[in-house]
Amino acid sequence: MNDIAIRLIVLACVFGAALLGIFLRAVLPEQHLSADSKDTVRLGMGMVATMAALVLGLLVASAKNFYDTQNSDLTQLSANVILLDRVLAHYGPETKEARDLLRGAVTRSLDLIWHQKIVLRII
Repeated sequence: MNDIAIRLIVLACVFGAALLGIFLRAVLPEQHLSADSKDTVRLGMGMVATMAALVLGLLVASAKNFYDTQNSDLTQLSANVILLDRVLAHYGPETKEARDLLRGAVTRSLDLIWHQKIVLRII
């Protein structure tokens, strides 16, 4: 669904709710239109708005926590791969094949994650 269709649906729902409110005002008895009833409805709407804000805040905090955890794990994994490459380099030229395999595996993993060609260069 495109943005214009969503906006039109929201507009129709709000306009329909306003028309329903106008109709209900004419039909409801006078005791339901008193100041006490209006204050009760305002209090209920304030409670609903507060709960919605709380839920949205928790949702955003949870998403950020997940992102931060993934970012931290990726950074730690990258550091471990670089450390392994350095340790293999200290063993000499006979580990060249293992280092090349490590670079290839990391490059394939990055290609799967980001779906693009990434050249990994470990210095």
